[in-house]
Amino acid sequence: MSSFYSFAIDIRPAASSFPGPVESGVGNAETPVSLKSLSSDLDRYEAVDDRGRHLLLLGNLFDRTANRIVSPSDFSQILREQDPIQALLVDYWGRYVAVLHHAPTGHVELVRDPSGQVPCYYRQDIGQLHVAHDADRLFVEAGVPDPDWSILARHLRNPMVRTNETCLHSVSELLPGLCVTWSADRLTCKPRWIPQIEANLIEKPVEAIADRLKREIENATTAWARRFPRPLLGLSGGLDSSVIAASLRAHESDVNCLNAVFGTGRGDERSYAAAVAGMYGFPLHQVLLKVHDIDYSRSLASAKPRPLSSAFTQAIDRASADVADVCLADAHFSGGGGDNIFAFIHSSYPATDCLLDTGFGAKYRSTISNLTRMTGCDMWQILARSIRHGVFAHRPFAHRVDVRFLGEKNADALPVHPWIERGGKRRPGKRQHIAATLEAIHFTEFLNIGGRPTIYPLLSQPLMEYCLSIPVWRWSHKGVDRSLVREAFRRMLPDEIIARRTKGSFGQLFEAGFMRNIGVIRSMLADGQLAAQGLLDRAACLDALSRPEKLRPEVMSRLALFVDAEAWLAGRSAR
Repeated sequence: MSSFYSFAIDIRPAASSFPGPVESGVGNAETPVSLKSLSSDLDRYEAVDDRGRHLLLLGNLFDRTANRIVSPSDFSQILREQDPIQALLVDYWGRYVAVLHHAPTGHVELVRDPSGQVPCYYRQDIGQLHVAHDADRLFVEAGVPDPDWSILARHLRNPMVRTNETCLHSVSELLPGLCVTWSADRLTCKPRWIPQIEANLIEKPVEAIADRLKREIENATTAWARRFPRPLLGLSGGLDSSVIAASLRAHESDVNCLNAVFGTGRGDERSYAAAVAGMYGFPLHQVLLKVHDIDYSRSLASAKPRPLSSAFTQAIDRASADVADVCLADAHFSGGGGDNIFAFIHSSYPATDCLLDTGFGAKYRSTISNLTRMTGCDMWQILARSIRHGVFAHRPFAHRVDVRFLGEKNADALPVHPWIERGGKRRPGKRQHIAATLEAIHFTEFLNIGGRPTIYPLLSQPLMEYCLSIPVWRWSHKGVDRSLVREAFRRMLPDEIIARRTKGSFGQLFEAGFMRNIGVIRSMLADGQLAAQGLLDRAACLDALSRPEKLRPEVMSRLALFVDAEAWLAGRSAR
């Protein structure tokens, strides 16, 4: 099976008579939009109309009304719309990258769907735009690009903040929900999809919101199961992966589940996973993760234009790939992103949003009570903070930065994604909700289960739209986190899953892998490129590593970020 997310296209926007769509999988010099390669997990849709418009979509596409896979024969109707890109975002959903070329003017639009489950990078050349799923395919004939040290420095301050700029010179990323327009060698970028808040969800009963939420989760999951009918579901036994399992109940004969174990306590969730798998008769494969599969000197992200991998996930990737081979799975399904879109926010921000939405009334008092029970914080502290945040709600959103161990203590604010700037109605909690959703989308590139795509049903566009439209304070009903999801599936999951408040963790695996590689880590940080470029405080890093028995988990995580970047740089140099 070909590697996941594989595609490459070249675009020449010069106005000319339209020569027709590509006949084979390989483009040619006469074709304005040339498809160079495509992997089997991505479908190809192509259509042309009598106005000289050519629409090419690479990915998986579903009809929003019928929730079915769009057939190639139906794809041409999108070009009947005045704005085909808008029609894609409103009437359809999936994971895709689409190109609209208007031959008479040479105008090109490139859009990536809001779920971001298909990476998309581009490079502008003289009279040509190269687009691909990884950086190397943008430089088939050119040399390997150099690192952009200024963007890498920004990455080290907060790796979850991304713009169209990447850590490689001349390589840009098309962010989810955004559109690049290109004409006469002039390139601009703008948002095409912005999260919206529905005012009527302030008053709607919990049961009605939960019922709609259940339908959206089930619709998304079953649609993906039609496209990939033999999924291997990563079933931790947590709420997020469990609701996906419940939504796959009609596909019992084709679903396999994987539960990965390392250590004890939060690292062992076998009893929870077994309860869910047993309820629906799914085969459950339990694997013990191996710390010797973790090699900090190796990066799985070397083909990507950012160091988007974590060394400790190598053990998870290996175990998942081995089980997928045994099961003949055609995709890996993950519950990743659930905490993010289900507004798992432990702060006073939901109370601030409620205050701004409803004023000093019963709903505000109830929300403060809910957050007190959910977080364990003092009621008066939540009250004071929510009022203070409400007073300053007009201030621009600011990302948190971490300058620990950095050589360059840059105080500049990090860029803010247009979803946050334009989609939060100046609600601090909703802005945090959107920012968390963007982080979840970025994390979809961290798993690398070779040969198979990883599908994140909970990040499907219709479900994302609905979750982001719900005020964040409505997710903590009765003092319970993600209460709307629990209400939606309380009759469809074992009681211990609905009542569960603890969360699993691979913290023991991460710490064991870090300590096993401590010598390699020390050498990489002492003699690596980051320190040579002045981005790292070499002395501070070595001082922390000199007492490994006293390293706190949060310090390990911080240092691991630098080592992952060093491994990425080394991998890039070797290509």
